[in-house]
Amino acid sequence: MNPFATELADLARRLAPPGAPGKAVMMLGITAKAGTSSVAAGLARAAAVETGGPVWLVDLDFANNPQASRARLNGSAYSTEIGAEPFWAAEPAGTGRLVLRKLEAAYVLVTRFQHKPGEMERLVYKRAPGYWQQLRAMAPLSVVDVPHGSPAIAAVAPDLDGVILVANARRDKRADAERLAAHIEKLGAKVLGVIVNRAHDWQGEARGAAQ
Repeated sequence: MNPFATELADLARRLAPPGAPGKAVMMLGITAKAGTSSVAAGLARAAAVETGGPVWLVDLDFANNPQASRARLNGSAYSTEIGAEPFWAAEPAGTGRLVLRKLEAAYVLVTRFQHKPGEMERLVYKRAPGYWQQLRAMAPLSVVDVPHGSPAIAAVAPDLDGVILVANARRDKRADAERLAAHIEKLGAKVLGVIVNRAHDWQGEARGAAQ
């Protein structure tokens, strides 16, 4: 196991220790090219190994679905409706849906947003604490991958257990992390720490991420 994978496994153990209540955490890049999606996927896989799963990997890039597009998935898609009001709404109602499929190699359930071209006029994100509480009861850990600058950040982050920032060690500065952390905390969310990542070659280190 490479050093960064070892760090992610350690982080997974700290986020989801045996017997602890489920948690939902957001992964957010300090910049758009921080490698957040790769780190989020790695953390989800590590957590599935450590906990036995299921771990949810919720991709909030509804336009591109990078997590589902890059992964090897197994079996049919099924609904993410879990008996609580969701954190998003398609307008007109019923023109979009969020589905799940399982990774082939791990007990990770990956989301994909589906809609028919030309039917959906607008997509909005909203506070939905009951949804995330239901998800905590279903999975030891849910990893929420959100694009840098997404409107989903303000709606979703306050309902989660915390936000882990991801920095590209080759480009991002400590001041960038501090500014984004201050913004996240103004939204009413908790910043758990920063993962410093060299996005292209998977070398890096995780620092202070999660208590």
